[in-house]
Amino acid sequence: MNRKILHLITSLEGGGTENFLYQILTHSPNGFDHQVLYLKKNGVIGERLRRHEVSVRPAGSLPALYKTLRQEKPAILHTCLYSAHIIGRCLGRLARVPAIITSQRSIDIWQKPWQTVVDQWTLPFSNAVIVNSQAAQHIIEKRRGNGDRPEIFQIPNGVDASRFKSIDRSTARQRYGLPSDALVGGTLMRLHSEKGSDLIPDFAARLLPVFPKLHFLIGGVGPLERSIKDQIAASTYADRIHFIGWEDETPTFLAASDFFWSLSREESFPQTLVEASATGLPWVAPETGGVSELLAAGAAGKTYPRLDIPAAAEQTTLLLNDLPRRSDEARRAAPALREHFSLERMIRQVYDVFNTVSGTPRGSA
Repeated sequence: MNRKILHLITSLEGGGTENFLYQILTHSPNGFDHQVLYLKKNGVIGERLRRHEVSVRPAGSLPALYKTLRQEKPAILHTCLYSAHIIGRCLGRLARVPAIITSQRSIDIWQKPWQTVVDQWTLPFSNAVIVNSQAAQHIIEKRRGNGDRPEIFQIPNGVDASRFKSIDRSTARQRYGLPSDALVGGTLMRLHSEKGSDLIPDFAARLLPVFPKLHFLIGGVGPLERSIKDQIAASTYADRIHFIGWEDETPTFLAASDFFWSLSREESFPQTLVEASATGLPWVAPETGGVSELLAAGAAGKTYPRLDIPAAAEQTTLLLNDLPRRSDEARRAAPALREHFSLERMIRQVYDVFNTVSGTPRGSA
């Protein structure tokens, strides 16, 4: 029986979709042969996958990718991120791959009209789409129209609760050079306009002068890193904004934080907010995508209109002025959220989709 899955992704830099791919490959049931091809950039996720002995390599030119599909004969082609969706669907259909599965983990606010049309046109080439939120499902349903292909499977993000053991806050703060008595707001994001990283200087300028003990801890890499750092370097509070680059030790990062914040322009279902909630942190985030779904699940968060930085600062101020109560509320909600968004459940459901679409009985190892 063919259990080979070829995963095509646009790039392997840090991000929610890339992390999802890392999770499902490093927790794969036995018997599957996974290979990862990337179209543009290797990155931290590619290196992490290689450390787990997962094959990761560039896809090469379009003819080279087509040749790979014909030679490898995967049972499933699994695509992640926009360019990989479009190219993978078209070449997968031409190469007669038996099953093409798309993972839709964004709400595509960034797309130009022609990009949406191309996505809609190629969507029926997929046998199935895995979405991680109702917001993402609505996007696919709209593009699918009255057709019944592809089938849609909604699978919420998963959190590996075993990683989030108790970590001493003082030790965590020493790791990042933070004062022991600091008030710390942490965020993990790809430093890209899609995630609102260009809004960080404005957000910081509205809060750091008001709260003298407030420090921002920022984990992530991306194309805007240099320009953001240059803007902040000229401020009087530059020593209270800590850029730490890519962070593998998310539990330690969250243990060092008092609250979590996000400025994202779009989210389908933000993994970072799920992890912060499962750790017992309150948060502030924009009203976009599936953020409201996380609130409905019991998370202790405050929201503001997307891209409204004055409102973001106002909601953060309200949170900080009521932090003990909000922190207690977040800690009490954490156990139920860890269970609801368990990694084990997500992995099982994803492989049930792989098995179902490829004709293998559900639950097969």
